[in-house]
Amino acid sequence: MNVIFLHGFGEDATVWSDFLKLLPKEHIYFCPDYASIINIESIDGYADWLKAFTEEKSIAVSVIIGHSMGGYIALAYAEKFSKEVLGLGLFHSSAYADNEERKEIRLKTARVIDQQGTAKFIKGFYPNMFPEEFKGKNADFIEKQIERYSYFPKEALVNAQIAMRGRVDKTSILKNADYPIMILAGEKDTFVPKIAALEQIALLKNSQSVVLDDVAHAGMFEKPNESAKVVSAFLSKI
Repeated sequence: MNVIFLHGFGEDATVWSDFLKLLPKEHIYFCPDYASIINIESIDGYADWLKAFTEEKSIAVSVIIGHSMGGYIALAYAEKFSKEVLGLGLFHSSAYADNEERKEIRLKTARVIDQQGTAKFIKGFYPNMFPEEFKGKNADFIEKQIERYSYFPKEALVNAQIAMRGRVDKTSILKNADYPIMILAGEKDTFVPKIAALEQIALLKNSQSVVLDDVAHAGMFEKPNESAKVVSAFLSKI
């Protein structure tokens, strides 16, 4: 079975490198990377980019699992190309659209990135994915990630913010999809609060969903084994 993993905003496809080693070997895994794309300004645009990727790789049908912004892209793809989706996973992600307050924050963030550049933005942004205890124990790891991500084109990050700001509510997919859906959430996630995750889990009719204790926005790093068990169980039901 083909399984596509999509990374989130402010990171690249390497977030899945070690995580994939914990998953069942019988599947074929793909990790497309959109971190440096500078000419897309909508989530639908990213979905079309993913469609081109699947055509290039001759992927007829697949399970798509997206982290954070990657989940937004997965939802848009599932809506546009539903016959090509075997299953859908939201990995610390959401089907909700931004509210007005969040939209305003997106605009401010885009301006900050444009004015200050990628390196300064990533240094302030990236640690927010993790709870304080994890940051205290993994300072070197976080610093290495920040260094790696500091070279993304600022235009890619600005356009990604605009794309996320403009996305629309996709909860109808959670309610109506005839394929399995997984929601993996974190109890301490400030980007996708636990209450929002539980609301969306309640919409599902065919799911494998978990809220992980003591995890924020990056279960693939914070609790990789537990997260891999959730994903593996999900894949086994497809």
